[in-house]
Amino acid sequence: MSKFIKISFCFVLIFSIIFSTGCESQYLGGDRNAKWKKDLSYLEEALPKKHTNLFFKISKEQFHKDISNLKNSVDKSNDDEIVAGIYKIMASIGDAHSTAYKEFSKTYPIQFYYFKDGIYVINTTSQYKEALYLKLVKINGIDIEKVKQAIIPLIVAENEGMIKKSIPNYLSNPEILHGIKITKDIEKAVFTFENDKGESFDINIKAIDRGKGDKLIVNQSYDSSYPLYMQKPESNYWYKYLEKEKTLYFKYNRCLLDNDEKTPKIEDFIADMLKFMDNHPVDKFVIDMRDNGGGKDKYITPIIDKLKNNKLNNKNSLFVIVGRRTFSAAMVDTVLLKKQTNATFVGESTSAKPSHYGAVKHLTLPNSKIELGYSTQFNEADELNESNKEGSMDGNLNTFIPDKTIEISIKDYVNKKDPVLDYILNLQ
Repeated sequence: MSKFIKISFCFVLIFSIIFSTGCESQYLGGDRNAKWKKDLSYLEEALPKKHTNLFFKISKEQFHKDISNLKNSVDKSNDDEIVAGIYKIMASIGDAHSTAYKEFSKTYPIQFYYFKDGIYVINTTSQYKEALYLKLVKINGIDIEKVKQAIIPLIVAENEGMIKKSIPNYLSNPEILHGIKITKDIEKAVFTFENDKGESFDINIKAIDRGKGDKLIVNQSYDSSYPLYMQKPESNYWYKYLEKEKTLYFKYNRCLLDNDEKTPKIEDFIADMLKFMDNHPVDKFVIDMRDNGGGKDKYITPIIDKLKNNKLNNKNSLFVIVGRRTFSAAMVDTVLLKKQTNATFVGESTSAKPSHYGAVKHLTLPNSKIELGYSTQFNEADELNESNKEGSMDGNLNTFIPDKTIEISIKDYVNKKDPVLDYILNLQ
């Protein structure tokens, strides 16, 4: 009987594989135009079935219309324009976890960051070293504000945090800039920069193959001369005791288990940190989640349980730093900390919404191999305070606003200052 069941199970499994493969195979093959149209048909058919609630924002009619319009434009569009079109369709869903991802072949050897005073170069190669720490004002003669407006439809731009987090990545992407018609090709572009005297000048920057080219000028290992939030970017979690200030600083970069044998499991790490807290004079405890893009939520629970009845559970001793990169599971943890502790929140508004779709799975378009993320559940945050108020966490808000908003300037960055942590340490 056991053998019969095993054989039956194998037949069912084989049939399922053949059936699913057959369903996808109907979308394979053909000439260039046919392949793109089949990919769009597959997206149109598969995504509504897989997403937990695809039409919570965009209407079903508009979704199908957008795909139909893109299909009809395939014959007269280049590949980059079609890819940009797919990005726009995914962004129109309004779910920041449901996005398109293509493995692009080219990049401009330059990195940008959106500071409070504009978009600046934070790293590049020696060939373009004169651009380091300068402000970007134009690309191919197009004002940066117009460039931003061309990029925004490609992202779920529900809040300022998401815009500031996403735009710098697209600015160094030749294929995206070509797809939205900022550049005429993917090989080169003219970037216009402005120095601190207000003087502007052009630099012709050539695209390179991803993973190739000269080393970047700034060593991104970030030694002890840099502010704490920039140190150990490769570590998911770490802590440091600031003896002079009697402050325990916990940098929580990713809500993930670390499989590195040299790094303790997060449960062991948290237990060790809490034990340290018991055995040392700690007047302030800082949880820094400004760079935490998510993973698995609620690892923060043991810390919350520890703090609930602890002397540190007050607005002058317990601080949580959030920012534009606080997203997904880190947003869930932010909600828990807001609901269950008396912490003061400092930093920037988040790119994540307090209530948001998540638990992402993926599907791949058969021909182009573009990967699409889609959400399988909804995480709802209870309303905690009145909306549109500093420190509020209404589940319907498009972002979480900290109690004290502090943005980093290019001057802070160049001088290796962290005004966020400085504000916390200087509070009496």
